[in-house]
Amino acid sequence: MAGGVIYLDIDDEITSAAARIRSMEGSRVAVVLPGGSRVATSRINFRLLARDAMTSGKRLSVVAGDAATRALAASAGLPIFSTVGEYESSLEDGGAAAAGVADDQPLLDSETVATPAPSARTRGRRPRGEPTTADTSRSAAPAAAGADAASLGAAATGAAAAIGAAAAATTGSAGIPATEALDAVEPRRVGRVPAAVPAARVVADTPSAGEDRPRMRPPEPASRVARPAIGRTPVMVGVAVLVLALIVGGAGAFLFLPTANAVVTPRQQSIGPVSVRITASTDATQPDTENLVVPARLIPISVEAGDNFPATGKRVEATNAKGEVRFDNLDPTSSNTIPKGSIVSTSSGIRFQTDREVTIKRAKLVGLTIVPSHGTVKVTAVDPGPDGNVEPNTIRTVPRGEEPFFLQVTNPDATTGGTKTEFKRIRQDDVDKAIAALTASLAAAFDEQVADPNLPGDASTVFAETKTLGPPVWSVDPATLAGKEVDAFDLAATAEGTVVAVDTAPVQTVAEARITSSVDPGYTLIDGSGHFDPAPAEIVEGVITFPAVVTAREVLIVDTAAIKAEIMGKPIDQARQILATYGESQLTVWPDWVGTVPTLDSRVEVTTSEGGAP
Repeated sequence: MAGGVIYLDIDDEITSAAARIRSMEGSRVAVVLPGGSRVATSRINFRLLARDAMTSGKRLSVVAGDAATRALAASAGLPIFSTVGEYESSLEDGGAAAAGVADDQPLLDSETVATPAPSARTRGRRPRGEPTTADTSRSAAPAAAGADAASLGAAATGAAAAIGAAAAATTGSAGIPATEALDAVEPRRVGRVPAAVPAARVVADTPSAGEDRPRMRPPEPASRVARPAIGRTPVMVGVAVLVLALIVGGAGAFLFLPTANAVVTPRQQSIGPVSVRITASTDATQPDTENLVVPARLIPISVEAGDNFPATGKRVEATNAKGEVRFDNLDPTSSNTIPKGSIVSTSSGIRFQTDREVTIKRAKLVGLTIVPSHGTVKVTAVDPGPDGNVEPNTIRTVPRGEEPFFLQVTNPDATTGGTKTEFKRIRQDDVDKAIAALTASLAAAFDEQVADPNLPGDASTVFAETKTLGPPVWSVDPATLAGKEVDAFDLAATAEGTVVAVDTAPVQTVAEARITSSVDPGYTLIDGSGHFDPAPAEIVEGVITFPAVVTAREVLIVDTAAIKAEIMGKPIDQARQILATYGESQLTVWPDWVGTVPTLDSRVEVTTSEGGAP
């Protein structure tokens, strides 16, 4: 057979070497190792390679020029060669005999191979102490000694079974005694290492240096297993008597004691889905399954609010200052008349008007000196308030149109009596703002109570969309407030509102009750099987509606007495077909070879079980 040659480098690890050996075609492989190779550092490496090669069904040889490497390989039970040519010559000579190793290094096989037995005259028996072919193979290949003992034990068990079968066949066909027939087949056992042993398993199962390798004890010869039959006739007679007793007893049971027991699980099936719309009404006091109505109730809510508001309007009371001015006429040629209401003023622009008309005589000329003539008149401040109270000699501006060169004015005394007083007053705008603020406070207090989870006092659900708040009731009529002279005013209000609450538990009850009308004839609704799938409530103009989809299951109504009468006396297969029309069923009869259901009422029982066939 073909032999492949693998050349390893000095740094190649044992794992890469094992992988290359497994990938080679053919059953013979030679590994060429250079001097100083890592693989040749210990005998355990060669044992591992040998085992892996045997697992892959290959015969491994080692080619090495180094004597120490060859010695390690030989100690691991591998054929060794000095050169590749020497290895190839050994292949041409038909084996590895040139290397001092037997050419029948075993291929891995877990099967027990039975060779045809020689004739009784020419057959030679192997002495009990002589090793078998498998034992010789284990001596020639130590790596196989690490095979799983459990696998070899299983192979030995299979071999023993094969020997027994061969012995029985030989005795039956050729008339050879059992002891000779067992000896006619000699099993050849060859241990198998599993074909897919991981590298970690190979390393773990490989014995270390000096460790005893496990050996399997070969199976005992078949001649030691078989025993000739002794006293067969009495045994056969006893068996015949026992069989006859069983036949007679069975006939009696068939005639007098047959029974039948049937257990029926009634058929179930789904109902729906059924769509329903349930309305909540404050006029209802009980759930109405006919009209799909559930009760609702109005919850009253009272709120109040109040505050103190400032008055922003005002009323002003002011008086004009009064005094007296003196006019001086410096014109010696004519007098000067000052009309009533003429305006004189201070340099800062505070104006006064004359209370009456006044005429000032012309000035006198005494020599070269002009002596002015004087005239006085009462004046009143044009603008009311304390600003008209000016100091003496501050009114210096003459009326418009007068010549300041010839006419002069002054107030010898201070003007007095100018006052200004302000009074707070409620404006209508103040009232409007107070009304708006209190209305918002009432609404906020109402919403807060609606949102309170404790408002209904039970498990009912409050639907805020239905809330209604009435008009406020004021502590003081707002229409009477405007114009009052106060610094601030108090205003309060109360309001009454309602909201609808619904206990949603009856919604499911009403919905499931509606599906009862969908139960098929002959069926009944299974208690608790209803499934309620509600959608969000719909609220239109204060009316609450609950849309929902309901499903349930129904079960077939069965009459066990009627079923019993229907199957009595029927063949078993026909009775099972009848029972299957009611759901899942189980029919047992005793004895089990009875072909029909008994006809006696006391020997037949029909019961039902929970659950059901969908």
